[in-house]
This record gives sequence, structure tokens and C-alpha cells, in this order.
Amino acid sequence: MAGVTERAGDTAGKAATIRDVAACAGTSIATVSYVLNNKSRYLRPELRERVLAAAQELGYVKNAAARSLKGLQRGILAVLVPQFGNNFFTRMCVEIEAVAQRAGFVVTICNSDENPVQERAIIERLLSQRIDGCILSPALSRTESAALLERARVPYVILERTMGTAVPDHDFVGHDNFQSGYIAAQALLDAGHRRIAFLGWDSPIANINDREQGYRAALAEAGVAIEPGWVLTGSLSEDEGRRLADRLPVGQVTAAVLATHHTMAKGVLMSLQDRGLRWPQDLSLVLIGTPEWVDLVRPGLACVERPEREMGHAAAALLLEKLKRPDYRQAKLVLPTRFIPGGSIRPIKIPETSGANA
Repeated sequence: MAGVTERAGDTAGKAATIRDVAACAGTSIATVSYVLNNKSRYLRPELRERVLAAAQELGYVKNAAARSLKGLQRGILAVLVPQFGNNFFTRMCVEIEAVAQRAGFVVTICNSDENPVQERAIIERLLSQRIDGCILSPALSRTESAALLERARVPYVILERTMGTAVPDHDFVGHDNFQSGYIAAQALLDAGHRRIAFLGWDSPIANINDREQGYRAALAEAGVAIEPGWVLTGSLSEDEGRRLADRLPVGQVTAAVLATHHTMAKGVLMSLQDRGLRWPQDLSLVLIGTPEWVDLVRPGLACVERPEREMGHAAAALLLEKLKRPDYRQAKLVLPTRFIPGGSIRPIKIPETSGANA
């Protein structure tokens, strides 16, 4: 890195200290302290930038070195989720907290609001407070936060949003998103539908893409070709759900898989109501997920239920096990989903010509 000297000694596998940052930046410990604590003392801008660059390169966070004290445990766990208003995450947080409290830990729950910059700032603050462990569901499947936890030697578990091969050794608890999309589409296929749309969030997050791939696989196995206009994706908002629903070619598409965030799903349902469309008479629907309001909808919606509480329990149990046994590592735990029938699927006559589009 330009302007930054190489570190003296071998600190691989150890949390970076303020001494490491000073050596890397080629300056004194006192100067590093002034920069990192935002003291008012005048420093040359280039020196300040050099210190900040060294701290970032080494993954240094204040007080991280205190974790090396033998037997130190504060009894604090952190949970960082991207959407606290989404009951998919809040249900998991409730279970995580219950498991942690039974083990004698308190839990700090934070929300990144799908903002990677905010997520990094939260992680750095949590590390400065010397948390014992972290359960992280990253914003937009970013890997930087996991790297910060690794460098600080803080045990962590990734929840729901996999890091893929970018962080190959991470511990992971999630549910089968491919299966969610597959069984939602399969339920409609089993009812005789052959024109099935997919409505979802246009996101780089891997598990969102997995749902679409499950939908595509189910239709491919049934010999159904996906036509233009069947796959509709957009941003994460209720208004976007309305917009996508307005684009549904009703009269041609007879069924839809709502593989979306709950706010988008609400927008879709309101659009159908505004247009005087009924389910299942005019359009059969399956929703992936079980938001709180789903029980208020009539006719009731067919849903794919995700195991939120089981995921929260498993993530907390895995993190607690890692705290007891630092060498413990479980590759991945992917839990199954299940289909819940509802009144939103209208059975139709299956075409006589097998595999043809209706």
C-alpha cells in the first residue's frame, strides 16, 4: 500500500494492536491515538490519511486487543440484521435472544437498513465494546463485515445471507431459498397452472436469486417455457409492488409466485384490489413468507413458511458452541421450508397436450 510501511514482525492470526498500526504507518503510538480518537491536535493531512489507511488495512478496531486477555468474556452477544422491520428477521432475533439469555448472555440487536456503510460502522462500534460473538445477516451479501470480525478474532455466524466462496470457512445458518421458489411454483403447477409469473426483489443477494432459480427449475421440469414478461423484479418498496402487479398481463398469466419482501407483497395485493381483480378467481397467488398481516387476508393466501424461529435457535446455539470451543466449526446448516395451503389457488383443467403452455 502506497505511503504505508510494512509491518514489523508476524501478526498473522492475531488482532491488530495500536502498536501494529503505528509500525505500519511509520509513526508513533501517540499519533495513532490522536487520529483514531479524533483529537483536535493539528496533524498533517497526509499523516492522518496514512494512519487511517494503515488501520483499515490491518482491520484495527479500538479495544480489540483487549480480547487477548486470558479468560475475558463480557457476556455480550451482538445480532446485526439488514431489515429490522421485516418480521422474518425479528422472529429470528426473538429466538436468538431467548437462547442467549438462557446461557447467561445479553444481546445487542442492531439494524443496518441494507446500508453497507452503516453496517461497517456498527461492526466497528460493536468491536470497540468488546462483544463476545456476533450473528450477522449482511447487507447485500457483503463480505467486508465478516473480514472485520475475522481480524478481531470475534466468533461469528452468518445468518440467512450466505457469503459464498468469498469467505469460504464461515459458519452459516439459513433456509433453502431454492426450495422456497420451487415448491411455490410446484403448488401452482399441481393445480393445473401453466402460465405462472414470478414477482420479486431485484437484488444481488444470493438467496433472492435462489428463489427465482427454484421457480425456473420447477417450470422446466414440467416442460413449461417461461415467456417474456413472466419474471418481474423491482426495488424494495410497496409502490414497486403495485407497479409490478400493474404489469401483470392478467388474462394471459393465470398464476403468480410472490417471492418478495412483505412490503412488495402488500403493494401487489392492493394493486389487484384497486383493479377489481379477485384471487383465486382472476389470479392464483402463492406468497413466500408469512408476514403478520397474512392472517387478515381473505381468501387466505397459500404460503411457503420459512423456519425463522428454528433458524434463530440454531444460529444462537452454534455461536454459543463456538464460544465454548474456539476450534469448533460447522460448515453450513440449511433448514427446509414447508408449503401451507390456502384459498388463493384455483384448480384449473390441465391441458391435454403434456408440456405445452396453456
